[in-house]
Amino acid sequence: MLEDWNVLAVGGENAEGELFEELEEDGEFERSGFRDVLIGSVEDIVEFLEDAENKKYTHLNRVIPIDDAFFVSPENLIEILKRRIEWYIDEIEPGETFGFRVERRGMKEDISSQKVEREVGGYFYDLIEKVHGRKPKVNLKNPDKLIAIEIVGNRCGIGFITKEMREKYSMIKVK
Repeated sequence: MLEDWNVLAVGGENAEGELFEELEEDGEFERSGFRDVLIGSVEDIVEFLEDAENKKYTHLNRVIPIDDAFFVSPENLIEILKRRIEWYIDEIEPGETFGFRVERRGMKEDISSQKVEREVGGYFYDLIEKVHGRKPKVNLKNPDKLIAIEIVGNRCGIGFITKEMREKYSMIKVK
C-alpha cells in the first residue's frame, strides 16, 4: 500500500485497467478501491504532467498533483486537515485569491464534502486574517491559488495548485 503518493489519476469510464497499465511504466501506482481512480507516486511530477498534457496516457481524464498525503478517519479528518493546511498560509500573497475544494470518495455516511470545505476553509480564512492581519479574498471559480483536498477512503491528499498550473496543464481538473 502506497503511503507516500503524489498524484491522483482519474481514468475514463471503465478504463481503470488500461490506465493502470499505461501509468505503471512511469511510476508506482495502485488501485484506490474506487472505480477509475488510481493513486500513485511519480519521480518527477512536472514530467508526469507534461506527459499527460501531451496525451501519453490515452485513458487518463484528469490529474490532481498531491503535495501532502496521509491517513485519516471520519473522527480526525477535520482536525488533521486544519493542522496540515496551516503550512500553506504564507503561499497566499496579499491581493491573491484562494479557493478550497474537497472531493470525497468513501466515508459517505460519516462526513460531507461541504462540511469539510466550510469548516477547514473557514479556519484557513480566519488563520490568514489572524496571522497576516488582512482579509483574504476567496474565489471558488478561478482562484489564484487552489487548495484541493482529495479524500479516497481512509487516505487524504492535499494539492496546492496555482492558476498558472491549471492554465498550463488542462489535465489538472478539480471538481
